[in-house]
Amino acid sequence: MSSVSASPIEVLLVDDQRAILAGVTALIESEAPRMRVAGHARGGRQALELARSVRPHVIVLDADLGGEDGLDLIPLLLDCCSAAIVVFTCLAEPGVRLRALRLGAVGFIAKTAPGEELIAAIRRATG
Repeated sequence: MSSVSASPIEVLLVDDQRAILAGVTALIESEAPRMRVAGHARGGRQALELARSVRPHVIVLDADLGGEDGLDLIPLLLDCCSAAIVVFTCLAEPGVRLRALRLGAVGFIAKTAPGEELIAAIRRATG
């Protein structure tokens, strides 16, 4: 049995819904030791503070943060840390996807997609 020498992919979760944060946390923790949740944010200000302090590898970001436009955070997050951003949202219209990618997101996953798709997008985001 070999030990895992690579450090885990650190993921910051940004979503205003506690149930989504709990579910995605459980999904990512099921990938341990390859992935781990570095923090949770429920709004833009908290997301920026955590991104600066925990320096995650990947940020999983909802496009709708309870009336706050999560996509507006993409350039701000990219300025404050080197994390790749995967948008994970129920707003799966093509226009939202295109805007997210134009702003700098590296992935876009609908919340209705199987959990394996989000895990695969996180892995792709890190190289």
